[in-house]
Amino acid sequence: MAETADQIAKHTIVARLSVSLYKMNDEQLSSILGLLEDGTESEAAAEIPDGNDKQADQTPDMRRQMIIARIFILIKRLDKDALLQRLRSFNHPDFRWVREYPRIACYLQVDFATGGKAYQSYIRDLSASGVFIETKDTFKVGQEVALCFALSEPDAALPFKLKGKVARVYPDGIGVQYLNMSQYQRQIIGTLVEKRQ
Repeated sequence: MAETADQIAKHTIVARLSVSLYKMNDEQLSSILGLLEDGTESEAAAEIPDGNDKQADQTPDMRRQMIIARIFILIKRLDKDALLQRLRSFNHPDFRWVREYPRIACYLQVDFATGGKAYQSYIRDLSASGVFIETKDTFKVGQEVALCFALSEPDAALPFKLKGKVARVYPDGIGVQYLNMSQYQRQIIGTLVEKRQ
């Protein structure tokens, strides 16, 4: 069965969260856990082991892994919108993409080039600050790319030709931040995102 746009968007969010979570210190992980537990039904929370009964026997690494496991269980229980709503209030640099420019799931063909090579793939999500491109090819953070893609909006029939840089690298793709977007182009994408939210 094909996944919905919301399911695809949630997978993208979870992939980004995974990268961020393992870089966080214990205090930041506890903050995320508290944020996700806020408003969770007590019945659901009771099903999630917290390891408190064995804390004396746990090493710091074991406690950290238990917190991360609890975070992923709570993430699984939330739908995409609820997850984004909670993350928007988290004040950590790795979560700027949630707060600054909302993203929408999409499936747009994109041509892009870097290092003298041309590629063709699909944009899986889009915001007024950047795109996530599905790719199994290898790229480096900071690598500049030239992008060309068209939106399906009637007032944006001409293709967007932009320069960007690879901001994040994931197993299934790259996050590209725009470098030379005009105010007009940003407004078009911003309007599209608002309509689809």
